[in-house]
Amino acid sequence: MKNFKTFHLLFISVFLLTKCNFWNFYPDPDDKGLSRFTSRGYNIATSYVNGRSFVNTGSYSPLLYKDSTGSSIDTLRLTWGLYPNDSVRTVSAYRNISFLMPVSQSFNKTNLLAFNGQRFLNSVPLTIQDTSLNTMTGIATLYFVSVSEVVFSDSNDKYIKLSGLFDGNIGDSVIITKGRFDFELSEKTLNF
Repeated sequence: MKNFKTFHLLFISVFLLTKCNFWNFYPDPDDKGLSRFTSRGYNIATSYVNGRSFVNTGSYSPLLYKDSTGSSIDTLRLTWGLYPNDSVRTVSAYRNISFLMPVSQSFNKTNLLAFNGQRFLNSVPLTIQDTSLNTMTGIATLYFVSVSEVVFSDSNDKYIKLSGLFDGNIGDSVIITKGRFDFELSEKTLNF
């Protein structure tokens, strides 16, 4: 009986640990390995990279911050991790993906909220960092389907919800398709 209880507790622990990473992952029946496109602040991003499905696991929030260049143009960077989400158990060649949008030095939350419904066709610089920390650069299309501010009444905490679609390429060697993201970011983490 003692072994059964130990096994049972171990099984539940492993189950919870593996399921927590995909707490907000809702499989898309049309796109195997990808989560459905949502706009609820689930902190999930999925896409195909060279036909293989990738996810940020949902437990790692994205980073959204402004890099100051010292000139009149700064860079708004949206970054998250890339983890394989398929039955192939090989190690991923990729570490993270970033979208680099040129913005004015005065870019602020109001400007970010104005991205709501905006589509940037083949104009957003894209980088993917591999596991050796080499950075590959390409170009992406980025569509902000929804950008909104949410204030929680019980705490007055403010969040930005971002959801959108993307695709892109790095030459002919890295092709990103059917990308979708759904994030909720605390305004306290923003540096603009």
